[in-house]
Amino acid sequence: MIFQDISDSKRLEELRLRAERLEAVAELSASLAHEIKNPLASIRSAVEQLARRPKANDDERILGKLVVRESDRLARLLSEFLDFARVRVTGGARVDVCAISCTAALLAGTNPDRKSGVVVRCVPAPTPLFVEGDEDLLHRAVFNIVLNAVQASPANGEVIVEVASLPMEQIPVGVPFPRHAVSVRVTDRGAGIPLEIRDRIFDPFFTTKPGGSGLGLPIVHRAIEAHRGFVLVDSSPAGTRFTVLLPLCPPPENEDLR
Repeated sequence: MIFQDISDSKRLEELRLRAERLEAVAELSASLAHEIKNPLASIRSAVEQLARRPKANDDERILGKLVVRESDRLARLLSEFLDFARVRVTGGARVDVCAISCTAALLAGTNPDRKSGVVVRCVPAPTPLFVEGDEDLLHRAVFNIVLNAVQASPANGEVIVEVASLPMEQIPVGVPFPRHAVSVRVTDRGAGIPLEIRDRIFDPFFTTKPGGSGLGLPIVHRAIEAHRGFVLVDSSPAGTRFTVLLPLCPPPENEDLR
């Protein structure tokens, strides 16, 4: 029990330090994105007009299209930077985590990037589980986690999304939840996250995917942290499990907590 307490405390301290790093990077990302976006739009417009001149030759038109295409790519990347920086809870409604998770699982299970035969199975709690927060932001976070699991799964693999209520005694020591927690577990049977990069998967701009921005998991962390929650990762060569913990909403008056 003592070893478990120490392990939980160390993990929570790592999560706190990660949150501080991401907040600092988010502020820098917002500043850089704003400074670059307007000049980039001007450059794109000017090059596009030059390439459309009647006197422009074939080489100039080809180069113009290249600059426009790469400008659009940079603009998309800057938009992702701004999304990362702007992660905030904009609403305080009661939202059902079971419904959000099953919808995210259904959407990720139809993604064209999945390998042949990969299926996503959602196992919700027997009754709705509510948290207070932003439905769109939570959906985006859960969807990103499930999509990562789908992309990591081998052909004919299975991704399981489980939503459950955790009593206080099952919540990691040090998690400052006043009552039960909602747990969302996303498990795949892929090759696991290599040990040498396991500590970097939440670092902004770090990615192993061709063409990836490296902002998916950092956005997940900031979205869950904005809901006073935690994201835990366990991985081995047999697969990876992401666990999201969120504070369960108090039940409405005259309703017992199940």
